[in-house]
Amino acid sequence: SNAIEAMHGEGALTLETASPDPDRVEVRVTDSGSGIRPENLDHIFDVNFTTRQGPAAFGLGIGLPICREIVDRHGGAITVESRPGRTTFTVTLPTRQQEGKDPGTPSTEK
Repeated sequence: SNAIEAMHGEGALTLETASPDPDRVEVRVTDSGSGIRPENLDHIFDVNFTTRQGPAAFGLGIGLPICREIVDRHGGAITVESRPGRTTFTVTLPTRQQEGKDPGTPSTEK
């Protein structure tokens, strides 16, 4: 939903999948929106960080931190690359559950 919002009803949203090796899968979500400002890139996964302002805009700043926590719990990673006209979030997940790792257990790594 963040990507669709960033495009203001125009542009392209692309979903791609890949398996760079037998142990991992990747899902990439790319939008053609205005991009994420460079000064915000280091903070987008911080709890309560939002760029939405004004009475009509609503953002608690918890969506991306929740996404990262879910991906972390499954032994994966989420990254972002952004420039005007192209923002890509990549989620990488293992194809097998890590031995001794329960996806319901919070990750201690950051």
